[in-house]
Amino acid sequence: MTPPSPRLRLPLPALILLVAAVALPMLACGGPIPVAEDTPTPCVANCPPPGRLTSNGHNVSLKGFSFTYFDPWSLDSSDRSSATLVAQSQLGQVSALLESVTVSPGETSQQLVQKAINDNLNSGQFNGVQDQGPINGAEIGYVAGSGEAYAAVVSQANAPDQPVYLDFMASVRGSTGIVFIALSPLDPNSPDPSIVPNQDYDHLVNSVQWM
Repeated sequence: MTPPSPRLRLPLPALILLVAAVALPMLACGGPIPVAEDTPTPCVANCPPPGRLTSNGHNVSLKGFSFTYFDPWSLDSSDRSSATLVAQSQLGQVSALLESVTVSPGETSQQLVQKAINDNLNSGQFNGVQDQGPINGAEIGYVAGSGEAYAAVVSQANAPDQPVYLDFMASVRGSTGIVFIALSPLDPNSPDPSIVPNQDYDHLVNSVQWM
């Protein structure tokens, strides 16, 4: 029998922490995530992670890949095949998940993205989901892939609804697939997705080294 596919879901504790952070009206919020330096032109083989001069990098090795992150990102949780990072933005906590999965012959990055979308958006955690379209140029570790972005709302029992923005990306190389999921809080008064720290997400996925 074929083992069931793993659920590609951003861990619930990260979502709870995010909602708790943005529910407090800007209380003790840190500054915005520093903008990542420009990443280099894609190379043809395994690329070294882009460097930063402003802080020391932290390397994480997982099943099938490794990646590098920089302060103010911190490692919230990890296991053999996945890691969740968190950082404070001007509107609360941002969460990002990187996870490796074993893919079947012929399985595509688009199929992985769709599975991640289904696992998360059909979980009952989000309302008012709106597809924001494909992520053009989606890639992980300089391997071309697929991506899709969504806007949604997190309902809270004793607080106003919180708008959020979700980025889903995936790439496949050989029998390994890597999935990236990011969740960013938006301004409840003006949910403009232009505040999403896409450059920092680019830096994370461009730092990936396939094994």
